[in-house]
Amino acid sequence: MSMRSTFLCVLVFSFLAHTAFGADVFKAQKRLYRVGPTPCAIAARDLNEDGLPELVTCDRGQMRGPKEEKPANDEISLLIAQPDGGYVKRTPSLRTGFAPYAVALVNIDALKWPDIVTVSFLADNSPNIHLFLNLRSEDLFKPMPFSLPDKDLTYTYQLPADLLRYWRHEDGDKKPLFAKPGLTALAVADLNGDGLRDLVTTAWASDVLAVIPGDAKKYFDLDATRFYSAPGAPRDVALADFDGDGNLDAAVALYTTNRVILFRGDGQLGFEEAARFGTRGTLPVRLRAGDLNGDGLLDLAVAHRGAGDLISLFYGEGDFLFDTSQLLFLGKDPDILERDVRDIVLKDLNGDGRQDLAAACNASGEVVVLLNRSRPGRFRLDFTREIHRFPEGKPAALAAADLDNDGDTDLAVALWEADAVGVLWNKGK
Repeated sequence: MSMRSTFLCVLVFSFLAHTAFGADVFKAQKRLYRVGPTPCAIAARDLNEDGLPELVTCDRGQMRGPKEEKPANDEISLLIAQPDGGYVKRTPSLRTGFAPYAVALVNIDALKWPDIVTVSFLADNSPNIHLFLNLRSEDLFKPMPFSLPDKDLTYTYQLPADLLRYWRHEDGDKKPLFAKPGLTALAVADLNGDGLRDLVTTAWASDVLAVIPGDAKKYFDLDATRFYSAPGAPRDVALADFDGDGNLDAAVALYTTNRVILFRGDGQLGFEEAARFGTRGTLPVRLRAGDLNGDGLLDLAVAHRGAGDLISLFYGEGDFLFDTSQLLFLGKDPDILERDVRDIVLKDLNGDGRQDLAAACNASGEVVVLLNRSRPGRFRLDFTREIHRFPEGKPAALAAADLDNDGDTDLAVALWEADAVGVLWNKGK
C-alpha cells in the first residue's frame, strides 16, 4: 500500500468559466414525468428492443424508523420510452424491499433482454435485494427476492463470525435508527470469467463490502456470499481494473471517515485491500472511475455532501496509486454547503473524446455540467460550466444515455419534491 501523500491541490472554482450565452450543450425539456415518492436513484437502458432507453427510478419515499410498519416506500418506477420523446409510467410499480436505494439494468439470465436489479436500505426483516427478470415475450418483469445472509454462516474473509453487526446511529434507548445491513450501492459484473453476473454491494450500516456470486440456476448464490471489512460506512462502489492485471478491482467511498478504500481483485471473487486515502472533503457520497486526463490510466472522481460542494479528482498512476488530486468546488465558499451534491456522472457528454462531469445538486435545485476543455495528459483540468435549474424539484440522481437515439448523450434527472424525472436534451454539436 502506498503511504505517499503528495497532492497537487488546485482550487478550481475560479477556473469554472460559464459557457457563452446560447452555447449550452444541454436544454431542459419542459415536461416532467411522474414517478413514486422521493426517487433517489435512476438508470437508463433499452428494455424492450425499440432502440429507446427506458428509465427506472428507486422511489424510496420518506424514511422512518426501521421498526415502523412501513419504514419507507417499497417501489421502483419504470418509464417506457415513447417515439415522440416522452415517457409513460408502467403500472403497477414494481415492489421491492423498503427504501430501494440503487438500481442496475443488466442481463442476468440467459435471455437477451436486460433485467432490473435493486438493493434496499431499510429492509430489516424483508428481502433487501430484488431481481426483476425481463420476460419480454410475456410483457412481464418477474420478481426474484433475495436476502443478504447475516447469520448461520462462517465469515472467513477478514471478518469475525458474529457479523453482520450494526455500527451506525442509535436513539436514546440504544435502538438502531437504521436497518442492518443498510445496502446503498451495487455493481454487477462477471468477476471470475464464468459467464455469470456477480453482484457487489455496500452495506453502509454494517461496514462491509458484500460479493455475491452469480449462479446459473438461482441467478445469485446468497449462501456463497463473501464479506470484506470496510469500516467507515461504505456508501458507493465502482468496479474497474486499477492495476492492469485483467481482473476487476473495487473502489469504495467511506462516508463517515472521508476515505476511499481500494480492493485488489484476484479474478476469483476474492478481494484484498490495496490502498486507502482521504477524499479531501467530507461525506463522500459518490465515486466514479474513468480516464479524466487522457493518459490511459484510470482516475477517480469523488463527490461530497459536505461544505464546499466538492468533487475531488484523483489522477491514477497505476497499481492503485492516486497521489495527485484536484479539487472542484461547485459553491462560492468552500466552508459553506450551498448546492448539496447527491450524484455525479462521468462521461463524454459533448462527443469531443474527453470525459466530462455532471452533478445533481439537491439544495440548489440544479444540475451542474462541467465540460472538460483540457489537453490530454494534464494534471490540472480546466472546465467550462453550465447550470440547469429545476424550479419544480430537487435533483437527486442522474443517468447519462442517448435517450432519443440521435447519437448524443442526454441526461435523465430524478427530482425530489416533484417526485418526477426531468430530461436534459443534448442539442448536439
